[in-house]
Amino acid sequence: MSNTIQQKKRGPVAQYFADVWAGIATTYLGMRLTIRYFMTRPITMQYPEVKPVIPASHRGLHGLDESKCTLCQMCVKNCPVECIELEGLGRARDTFLLKYDVDYSKCLFCNICAEVCPTSCVRLTEKYNLASATRDECVLHLVRPKSEAEIEDFKQKQAQKEAERKEEAERKAKLAAEKNENA
Repeated sequence: MSNTIQQKKRGPVAQYFADVWAGIATTYLGMRLTIRYFMTRPITMQYPEVKPVIPASHRGLHGLDESKCTLCQMCVKNCPVECIELEGLGRARDTFLLKYDVDYSKCLFCNICAEVCPTSCVRLTEKYNLASATRDECVLHLVRPKSEAEIEDFKQKQAQKEAERKEEAERKAKLAAEKNENA
């Protein structure tokens, strides 16, 4: 409103020079800003060719060390959004992981699964690319698919170990019974 009042007080020639001066002043301010950015280092990164520096505290995609996992289910039980699925055979140190899937459409990257893992087999890595076109692609399968032959081989080894444990327990019980009879 003040511009309209000033325009009425000024004559057309004075208004023309005022407009020219306003144009020069705004052009100067714009060019000053452009030159300042032109002289500084670029902020933009050429992403596919230049990878960003990932800080040590970054929480990226999950990583799993299959050989350490004892199927304790602590990561599954403590996940606040239930995005982890774990299946396997065996117990304690004799385990065979069949499935360890993380659904990143649900995951919060809270790191609770890695913190509660007693064997430290689950961790969050520096990997960060979560681009996918469908929800099915958001599920990361951390364990390679196992064949039926591998599963049957593991079951046979487990049955053999269980039979050996039973024989050892029977032998120890027999020795203890003989000791009690002799005493």
